[in-house]
Amino acid sequence: MPEVSVREISKAFPGVRAVDRVSVDFHGGEIHALLGENGAGKSTLMHLLSGLYRPDAGEIQLDGRPHVFLSPRAALAAGIAMVHQHFMLVPTLTVAENILLALPGRSLDVVRRDVLAQRVRELAAQYGIAVADPGAPVATLSVGAQQRVEILKALAGEARVLILDEPTAVLTPAEVESLFRTLQRLKHDGYLIVLITHKIPEVLAVSDRLSVLRRGQLVATKETASCTADELASLMIGETLAPPLLQAAPGSCPGTAARQPGPSLLTVEKVWVHNERGGVALREVSFTLCAGEVVGIVGVDGNGQSELAELLIGLRVPVRGTVRLREQPVTAHTPASLRAAGVSLIPQDRRQEGLALTLSIAENFLLNAHLLATLTPGYLLPPGTVRRFAEQQTARFAIRTPSPTQPVSALSGGNQQRVVIARELAYSPEIIVAANPSRGLDVGAARYVHHTLLERCRRGAGVVLISTDLDEVLTLSQRVYALYQGQLLGPVEPTAGREQLGRMMTGAWAPA
Repeated sequence: MPEVSVREISKAFPGVRAVDRVSVDFHGGEIHALLGENGAGKSTLMHLLSGLYRPDAGEIQLDGRPHVFLSPRAALAAGIAMVHQHFMLVPTLTVAENILLALPGRSLDVVRRDVLAQRVRELAAQYGIAVADPGAPVATLSVGAQQRVEILKALAGEARVLILDEPTAVLTPAEVESLFRTLQRLKHDGYLIVLITHKIPEVLAVSDRLSVLRRGQLVATKETASCTADELASLMIGETLAPPLLQAAPGSCPGTAARQPGPSLLTVEKVWVHNERGGVALREVSFTLCAGEVVGIVGVDGNGQSELAELLIGLRVPVRGTVRLREQPVTAHTPASLRAAGVSLIPQDRRQEGLALTLSIAENFLLNAHLLATLTPGYLLPPGTVRRFAEQQTARFAIRTPSPTQPVSALSGGNQQRVVIARELAYSPEIIVAANPSRGLDVGAARYVHHTLLERCRRGAGVVLISTDLDEVLTLSQRVYALYQGQLLGPVEPTAGREQLGRMMTGAWAPA
């Protein structure tokens, strides 16, 4: 008998049927992968299962008995926990306090902080998950560290069903392997693991069975061993995908013949940058970006990637060193001056940094002072001009929406990313800083982002690709660096491979 089943379950939001009469079984002692495009209904289905939403129709069964979850706590009491793609931690609380929220106990129990901290360390050791100091506020942690706290919090609640939404997005190869070993141990102990992911190689490597959703409906449930990567990609998208990119030859964009790089667009020379607390975030960072090339920079979150992106767009000023654009030193290191000089940024967190979620798609297109000045040279916003521009960008970047007046928050993650890219590339920048541009995107949306960046590269732009996704960096880049504790290691050729880059990302690498 299945441990968990959903029967004819449905959930609708205004203007969209997110989950449409889905029936699927999940068995204890298995890793069950859930695949689909952005907006296919994967997260909504799991939100129903974990008590965050209530279904409009259908039912959830545990061991054959119907259950109704009025809250995530009710689902957790029944043994179901979920690690969300967008974290559900309380940022003002410490690591230990966040995990305490999942531990069994009574509201009037006395909590000893030293005992709690030791309990957190024991849990981390038990599951092989490295977490920060239990007393550290969550708001001070990197994205990767916060995700590890989320995973440990879910395990601490004594759940027997663990739902993981994109759990490897911010992990190094070694951490991914460690996580998969943990999941395999849990599976062998009888746990049910539901893995939501866009990474087909991970599905093929770790899952036992898989289910594919498309536009809210169940397309297929299969044994993983019987599937191929191309078959899964086609099931997810419902059409033939654009061909995957081939790894670039040195000095060329993928898909082109090897060539000499163009003139220098950006030079960073021995730059030091401080973080918010006055400590060193970047130390003696040096690299050059030429026209027509992609320079990849990998690293575990929290090693200076955010500060580097902020430096390149003018949100941080170097305390030492020089930044040059087209061989000329940058004298006014501000976002306005750098954007005017042709620098754009695709931020790593589209929801927090790239979009105003309460505004419409059209209004988000206008959140660029350089672009706004081009469209509206006066003090007024001509509605006709704004509407035509929004419709053009929506069509050009294939954003799925009934109207540009729709709130951007109503879009799927992939379409939200297209809005960001459409805005940032609208004025044909020469230097594109792309921070984790495909994080959380399905295979079709990720390939769209990659093809878009490389098309700009072929037109003569340069791309600084800052990413935690090794496959993305190895596929797109001509030279690869790694950021470790604020220092830039490398460069190496993309043929160096995942193992060497993994060592560079963790500081266990020395140049030959």
